[in-house]
Amino acid sequence: MNQSSFLEPYHSHNMINVAPVLKRCEVFVGLDDSDVQKIASLSSWQRNTYKPGDYVFRQDATANCFYVLEEGEISLLVTIQTDDPPDSIKDVPVDTVTTGDIFGWSSLVAPHSLTMSALCIKPSTVLIVSGTELVGLLDCNPAIGYEVMKGLVRVIGARFRDLRRRFANEDKTRETHR
Repeated sequence: MNQSSFLEPYHSHNMINVAPVLKRCEVFVGLDDSDVQKIASLSSWQRNTYKPGDYVFRQDATANCFYVLEEGEISLLVTIQTDDPPDSIKDVPVDTVTTGDIFGWSSLVAPHSLTMSALCIKPSTVLIVSGTELVGLLDCNPAIGYEVMKGLVRVIGARFRDLRRRFANEDKTRETHR
């Protein structure tokens, strides 16, 4: 599925049941069942599958969607410029998303630009919702919005700590190989 096709909410007569998956997400742990159900009842939820090697999205694209991994494994990658060979770019793994994890959080906060790419590693099923629709619900329900944003800060903070740890370990490895 192309992310740009998500600009308009998807309306389906076959509502998919996303509540059980949402209840296991760290971002939604502070919510009671009725609040989770409000999020689950958003009309734009879709379920999509990806094969290993498929990109769910690419870094720097506009972030229109919020993603929850129902099952599988997704690698979050940062594209960086390198000097080996000169002026080349490479994708550096930053984090691995596993069952119940969220990604695409940039759809919830300005400037709505994806900070990483998401690459499928194992066959994956992903729940996808319009970021605009989710933000609309959070804006109209400040208590839900507050809990979701607290959860989002926990997720982003953990990813940042993991990234710092990875860079620290790479520096140690470089030092020992000199």
